[in-house]
Amino acid sequence: MENWFVMKTKLGKEEEAAELIRRTVQSSLWDVCTVPKKQKLFRADGKLILDIECMFPGYLFLKTDRIREMEEVLKHSREYPGLLGVGEQKAVRIEKEDLAFLKQVCGERLERSMELSKVETDEEGNLVRIEGSLKPYSGTIVRKRLRKRYVLAKVGLFGRQQTVLFGIRLPGDEIW
Repeated sequence: MENWFVMKTKLGKEEEAAELIRRTVQSSLWDVCTVPKKQKLFRADGKLILDIECMFPGYLFLKTDRIREMEEVLKHSREYPGLLGVGEQKAVRIEKEDLAFLKQVCGERLERSMELSKVETDEEGNLVRIEGSLKPYSGTIVRKRLRKRYVLAKVGLFGRQQTVLFGIRLPGDEIW
């Protein structure tokens, strides 16, 4: 079993906290320290612009077999409390099913951004073909905003049904 954990950090400081850990905590204590990301499109001046954003704002992900030692290092360092929040910092183990979803959309080491799913629609705007991360969840779509290029689908994640935003692209989309 792989030992992946999620740790809370300051909102908007996820990458900074992960980089601090990668730079200052001895690498024998951890294997991967990452912030999962996703691709998303937005419109500006009529153009579709590709953006990459944090998938889980306020959290970073660690793969380690030595989580208690990691927690001790982080707890006793002066640099980390500002980034990892106030009070007792605890890591939470990521369940097998949740890790399977994360690896499916972000790669084995959660190193890739969840890519845009390619979709095709019929004349009424119904999705008739889906490729990519969204495909396994096509039966759980709760909302689609084709103009804004996203779909919301229910995914069993972190012990409950979560609504996850999947960025989409349509045939002929010119992306900047």
